[in-house]
Amino acid sequence: MSSATTPVRMILAKCGLDAHERGVHVIALGLREAGFEVIYLGLRRTPEEIVLAALQEDADVIGISSLSGGHLKFVKRIIEQAGHGVPPLIVVGGLVPERDQQALLEAGVFRIYGAGSLVGDIAADLRDAVAKRRELQRV
Repeated sequence: MSSATTPVRMILAKCGLDAHERGVHVIALGLREAGFEVIYLGLRRTPEEIVLAALQEDADVIGISSLSGGHLKFVKRIIEQAGHGVPPLIVVGGLVPERDQQALLEAGVFRIYGAGSLVGDIAADLRDAVAKRRELQRV
């Protein structure tokens, strides 16, 4: 299977005590319908668990859903843990205050998808970014 036809592999998770998971279920289902391989780790995951799963699953993307705060601390730890070799793209979705978005992007987050983001747009964005990374890795 060529990298052009290899599905994007994505880990989705929620960190800490955030128990609001309706949105992440919608995203997981929508991305699966768009041809992604989605592994949803569920609630209350540590950054270490998320990165370990991403490495074990050879994930292209780590997606963190955040609705209750804590995203700065957790996502920065994920970035630190994933920083070896060619880490997966890291995206954050949910309710991320504008004042925190720039700090996350500067720390290494690829994109932040807020409330109202369309699954089709997310899928197209991630598919393009992963295809570019795969192409660069082949060179």
